[in-house]
Amino acid sequence: MSRRVLIKTLPLHSNYGGILQAYALQRIVRDLGFRAVTDTSEPLPLQRRLRRLWGFRRRVRMSLPARADWGWRAAREVTASQRAFIARHITSGSFVERAYTRRGRIRLARRFRTFVVGSDQVWRAAYADIPAQFLDVIDSVDGDQPRRISFAASFGLDDIAEYSDRDRVRATELIQRFDAVSVRETSGVHICRDQFGVHAERHVDPTMLLTADHYRGLASRSGAAQSPAAGRMLVYRLDPSDHLQRVERELSERLGVPPLELLPSGPPPSYREYALNPAGYETPSIEHWLACFASADFVVTDSFHGCVFSILFNRPFVVYANARRGASRFDTLLGIFGLEHHVVSSSSGAFDDRVFTPDWTTVNRLLDTERARALSYLEANL
Repeated sequence: MSRRVLIKTLPLHSNYGGILQAYALQRIVRDLGFRAVTDTSEPLPLQRRLRRLWGFRRRVRMSLPARADWGWRAAREVTASQRAFIARHITSGSFVERAYTRRGRIRLARRFRTFVVGSDQVWRAAYADIPAQFLDVIDSVDGDQPRRISFAASFGLDDIAEYSDRDRVRATELIQRFDAVSVRETSGVHICRDQFGVHAERHVDPTMLLTADHYRGLASRSGAAQSPAAGRMLVYRLDPSDHLQRVERELSERLGVPPLELLPSGPPPSYREYALNPAGYETPSIEHWLACFASADFVVTDSFHGCVFSILFNRPFVVYANARRGASRFDTLLGIFGLEHHVVSSSSGAFDDRVFTPDWTTVNRLLDTERARALSYLEANL
């Protein structure tokens, strides 16, 4: 029987990058011969109680007529395709939240012999419960310590100023129990060394360990249109920005291609409004999202994973590095591939002409090297 591995990441909701990094890491671990499951727990006891209350409210809401719905039903329907992808492609379960008793901890440690934390901003205090993301519930069984490793875990920022004093102390204690530490940003290597006293390796996001052909195959097997963004400038914008919208207009005119907005302008204000125009609010499926990046003539984005998939599919792009969501992620990613000139900001002037003709031969060679390093790390430490 192959060794069981539990992957601890952020909860899977409707975030495209978050879903795809969870899919990719589980797929890679399985391809290496392990039985991988992704944990989807909300680990704090208070959160567990709140979720039970929410479950009761949800059942009440589902029994109400549409006009009485408070928006929950519309939000669920517009993200149905993402949830369908998770159900089809990611084996998951709530294991860690059941381990807040001695008996639960022993059961968890016996069920899984290796625990992997990653990827995405799992070690950012604004997004995660820090002790849980450093595996505070993992205990030894009869003196046998389960393996703990991280892969491409991200702090999101250049520091841990968001951590409370208690979280700093607890994280320092817990990370020193890890058998191997891998982070996604160069700043994360420095944080691990300077704040926690541990050595960390830097690796690319797990989505980059799978090839562009793998993602194209994923989209084609779903029946999604293969070139939905051909002849278009793809716009994947997470946060509204006057500057970014000016960039989009200027690039569309310069390239002579129309823009294609990948996301709707906003969530439906009510279920009634959604029912009147569902197509205007529905978010694209994961497969359609991938096909758009694969076929676009050019990409404009403020998303880290939008940047990642532009590189994977060799699509020329510019990225507006969103500092609020974590700018250090872009610094490391673009620095690895020599693509720093693809960043635009409110203070930047004319575009660097190199953004229109990237040296994809060099980029792909560097990507092959990064994949080999990452796979070597996982093979050695799982």
